[in-house]
Amino acid sequence: MKKFMAMLLALVMALSLVACGQKADDTAKDDANTDNTDDSLVVLENVVDWGETEPYRVLVQKGDPKGLLEGINKAIAELTANDGALIKEIEDKVASQDTYMPDAVSSDLAAETTDDTAASDKPVLVMGTSPDYPPYEFFADAAMTEYAGIDVEVAKYIAESMGMTLQIESMNFDNLVTSLSNGDFDVVLAACEYTEERAKACDFSDPYYTDLPPVILVKAANADKYKTVDDINQASVIIGAQKNTTKAMAAADMFPEAANGMVLESLVPTLVTELKNGTIDLLVLDEAGSAEELEMVDVGQLKKAVLERPAGCECVLTAHTPPQWMLDAADYSTEMKCHRHPYQKGIKARKGIEY
Repeated sequence: MKKFMAMLLALVMALSLVACGQKADDTAKDDANTDNTDDSLVVLENVVDWGETEPYRVLVQKGDPKGLLEGINKAIAELTANDGALIKEIEDKVASQDTYMPDAVSSDLAAETTDDTAASDKPVLVMGTSPDYPPYEFFADAAMTEYAGIDVEVAKYIAESMGMTLQIESMNFDNLVTSLSNGDFDVVLAACEYTEERAKACDFSDPYYTDLPPVILVKAANADKYKTVDDINQASVIIGAQKNTTKAMAAADMFPEAANGMVLESLVPTLVTELKNGTIDLLVLDEAGSAEELEMVDVGQLKKAVLERPAGCECVLTAHTPPQWMLDAADYSTEMKCHRHPYQKGIKARKGIEY
């Protein structure tokens, strides 16, 4: 998994909208100060220990009636061999693509059909996904006809390895497992981890990708309100998460007092908007590298904060798929792969060591 290192991520993100609200005259400045419209977001750090994360897997129908798992696992073994060299190539490709997401995802979105698919004599592998979650699944064109992302590239590799032609169909994330069970898809790739609930309805492949633990996003102006887990675990705190994801489950388990009031949406961009306008207080999401991809920060201001930082200020940033400008600016970059971790022995994060 690619990690691009740089320090003070929260500070950089907070700086992204520093210039917002400045006016030409003193009266306007006073008005701006009175009416706080700063909706910049930061990561809430060193508050929650989420424990170990589950890797992503391909979902197939329960009992694997089409006999797909053997071929899928063979392809995954190739993808993850040699320290995940092919996965790293996929990450690099995805990092270079433009990112577009629909305002809504439904089962009515047309499947991706190409001339090659229509003319091919190969059997078709139908993949279900929800293209609203970069860098895993999204569109690479403004017309939203070209599916892209880590999961899409993994599915293409699997289909080719199995001598099949890939067909992609879109659906809301929360309906994917049900539709898979109904036979609408052959496989689901949508950043899905193993859960006992999902295991009742489908079978899982070997792991093909391991994500980081969740992060919590909060408006910068409210960050000081949440110093401990108890500050968050209140019935009055409204937490947002993507519906039917392990991130939502993790939030409900970690914050049971706030769980009944959780806001669950199918689309991550919807949750970001709700966080900015105050509908929710906190957003539980994947790692902070998604912030730029989801336009949670002003990219121009982010670049300026990094590239024009004061002398002696060191920066470390992490991302699944860092944009090219970050790579170009780096004095060094590191791709991290876990070979051994204290979590494997049941040792949780320790203050002063892991955080």
